[in-house]
Amino acid sequence: METPWTWRVPNGYWSVRSNRLKYMRWLGKRMGYTTLDDWYQATRMTFHKNNGGGMLWTAYKDSPYAAICDCFPRRKWRAWLFTSTPQRYWRDPANRREYMDWLGKQMKLKSDDDWHRVTKDDFYANEGGGLLSNYYENSVSMIVRDYLKKKRRYEWEYVSVPQRFWSSAANRKRYMQWLGKKLEFRKPEDWYQLSRTHFHANRGGTLFVKSGGAPLNVMREFMPKYDWKPWLFARVPCGFWKTYDNRLGYLTWLGKELGFRRPVDWYQIRREDLARTGGGAMLNMCYNNAICRVLKERYPNYKWNLKRLYVRNGYNPQPGLFDDM
Repeated sequence: METPWTWRVPNGYWSVRSNRLKYMRWLGKRMGYTTLDDWYQATRMTFHKNNGGGMLWTAYKDSPYAAICDCFPRRKWRAWLFTSTPQRYWRDPANRREYMDWLGKQMKLKSDDDWHRVTKDDFYANEGGGLLSNYYENSVSMIVRDYLKKKRRYEWEYVSVPQRFWSSAANRKRYMQWLGKKLEFRKPEDWYQLSRTHFHANRGGTLFVKSGGAPLNVMREFMPKYDWKPWLFARVPCGFWKTYDNRLGYLTWLGKELGFRRPVDWYQIRREDLARTGGGAMLNMCYNNAICRVLKERYPNYKWNLKRLYVRNGYNPQPGLFDDM
């Protein structure tokens, strides 16, 4: 089948992106490219020898890199992996920093000190020879110093933070913003997953300890306007359930969650309802694991038929269970 680019294309043909995409699909098949990575082999000659020189020059200033980035935008392309990088590409400090970030990951460098073992051969073996020779006089120490100087660092990434660092509310906020992005928490509700492990695994253990060892305390400072439900966190603050108002707040919320509008509705309550909504520890610590005691505190003036409660829920009450009720 004859294609427009095998003969003289009409004026303005290459200004239409859909035409350029048709050519790129055709060129990929012609060159035997089966994966996106195969396009790293493409050069100016690849286009010029296959009737695409006009397109490359007209739409992309003779840059295969620009053409491929435009036609396959969902892929993150690394300019240095092409046969030649675009002209003036390394002049942009952001591009140089991106390469160094990538090189660090390729070589599994975990700390600043690890950069001292990088050699010229490592740059040349990882397509960074042009950057090293043209911008840093072929000096590894020069490029590493420049990179580490401009690399954005956070205080908590070091072995120790400055004295009184965590005493600053601004520093605590910066850390929490960073932690949220790292954990991919997008909604306030996502923060209920927060636990001690998250802090210690991300160099925030001191902040966690200073906050009383409870995610709730941290979140009330970080997002003070949000109505946090302490029982939905993995752990409530120490002594939380000893306070009557905290227990009442939980039970009021639980009743709404379960659709209970009258005291009689609470005959349907099960231990599982408390366990799955964060009230299991409260039931055990404050009520000796007895649902009947929960109801008596929630509605102390209601005349409960406690045997009905247990029979309805499939329990056989032990003799004397209700003697003190």
